[in-house]
Amino acid sequence: MSSGQAVRTARALWWGWKAEFSGAAEYRLDLVSGTLVSAVWLGLSVAPMLVVAANSATAEGWTLPRLLFLQAVWYLMDGILWMIIATNAREIGQMVRDGTLDALLLRPVSSLLTATLGHLYVQDVPKVALAVGLGVVSCVMGGGPASPVALMGCLVAVVCACCLMWAIGVLANYKAISQVRFDGMFALTAAHNLARVPVPLYGQVLQVLLTFVVPVAFLCTVPAQVLFGDVDLRWVAAGLLLTAAAVWLTSRLWNRELRHYAGAMG
Repeated sequence: MSSGQAVRTARALWWGWKAEFSGAAEYRLDLVSGTLVSAVWLGLSVAPMLVVAANSATAEGWTLPRLLFLQAVWYLMDGILWMIIATNAREIGQMVRDGTLDALLLRPVSSLLTATLGHLYVQDVPKVALAVGLGVVSCVMGGGPASPVALMGCLVAVVCACCLMWAIGVLANYKAISQVRFDGMFALTAAHNLARVPVPLYGQVLQVLLTFVVPVAFLCTVPAQVLFGDVDLRWVAAGLLLTAAAVWLTSRLWNRELRHYAGAMG
């Protein structure tokens, strides 16, 4: 993607999201109710962590602050999942059916980014703020990050996790371009739900599987471990390499699928 195309894509996404926020502003009650619902779900999500912390003897060092921070990262991923990834994944098949994808392919923008990031479900935006708040509380309870470097490493790991979630979402649904009824969201939601529990608590066999085969650990566990100094920055580097590979693979498969796309009229 050229620099000019990148700028045009960023502008298209910005104006699209701005329109979504403007439309949501006309229905403020929906946003308020969405915030309340998000707060309730956050409370329900934290409850299992309290149970695990109460039995910390079997939690292998996962104290309450660590568990709460992991839950904060998980809830951030949940917000991104339903705010952006799932919203746009459902639109891919519809774009094929109504010809919108044809029009998108004629525009001087990245079809991959515009098609998979173009829509925003504003009602889930409060989840991001609630996740950040829970993360701050967990840091205060746990004495804060292990070091400034650990904090920066954690932020990089969280950004990698967001990109990895997006890549998994696209890979699970890009086949809708040629098979309009295809829906692979179950794969993404399964990985997301597995990530809400610290991967070391799954046992040695599943820990290896969920770290090196299906990289669930990099979604929530690794950011929490980096923040509190439980693992070194090599895990951040591994996350960067994994994310770069996932994004590269996503772009290649998306473009290959488009080469077999015959248009809405087939």
